[in-house]
Amino acid sequence: MAIRAKATFRANGRGMRAAGRSEGVYRDLERRADRVIDLALEIYAPHRKTGDYGRGLKKVRTRVRGKAAVQVVATDWKSDLLERGSPPHVIEPRAKKALAWPGGQHPVRRVQHPGTPALHILRRALRAAGR
Repeated sequence: MAIRAKATFRANGRGMRAAGRSEGVYRDLERRADRVIDLALEIYAPHRKTGDYGRGLKKVRTRVRGKAAVQVVATDWKSDLLERGSPPHVIEPRAKKALAWPGGQHPVRRVQHPGTPALHILRRALRAAGR
């Protein structure tokens, strides 16, 4: 005589929400975020001048669609330029009549900046952390 059994599993919504709020889940996500930050600092190292970008990388606990999440946030003002780059643009003086710099032949009224290439630091770090 064969015994046949049928099992149906339904998601326990309350249990899943509680698991999404548990400290263990956040600790694991923060460990993964630390890995992304470490990789971003390695990628950033050859371009480092002041270290403000690296000090500006923070972890923020949040929720996405009701589930626990940890975001890596770049708070330094230069982070957008490093991540996305900038297009060619004109630089003009704010308060003075001309721009001058050490090594420049003479003061000028405006300078055509060629733009800054994007380094995609966080994007590359996130991809490398997933491997």
